[in-house]
This record gives sequence, C-alpha cells and structure tokens, in this order.
Amino acid sequence: MDERSYPIEPAEPDGDDPRFTFGFVHEVGEVFARHGFPQIGRSWRDHLELQQALYRFIYVGDTRTERLAS
Repeated sequence: MDERSYPIEPAEPDGDDPRFTFGFVHEVGEVFARHGFPQIGRSWRDHLELQQALYRFIYVGDTRTERLAS
C-alpha cells in the first residue's frame, strides 16, 4: 500500500495556514539553487508559480492521479 502524507488540511479552520509564508516559499527556492537549479526570485512570476505548486502539493493533491486511481 502506498499511503501518502500529503495533501494535508490547513492548520486553521478558515483554510489559512500560518506556516505557509513568503519566507517558506523563498527558502524552498534557495534549496533549488543550492542543488544547482536557477535562483528563484529574479521574477515575481517564478515565486508565484512556485508558491502555487507548493500549495497544490501540500493542500490539494494531484486530482489527475486521484481520477486515474478510481
């Protein structure tokens, strides 16, 4: 069985999560750079798209995979 840890529920009932901050997204971008990928943050759009991808992974999941599994 392949039990997943993500997606999770947000920390707050209103859907907000204080852990999901600009700093969190920025630090993930820094990890990319340390591993040889281009630096995130030279463009606001790079930061926004990384933020959206992380949000989907953490809170939403991959609905395409879920549809295929059912």
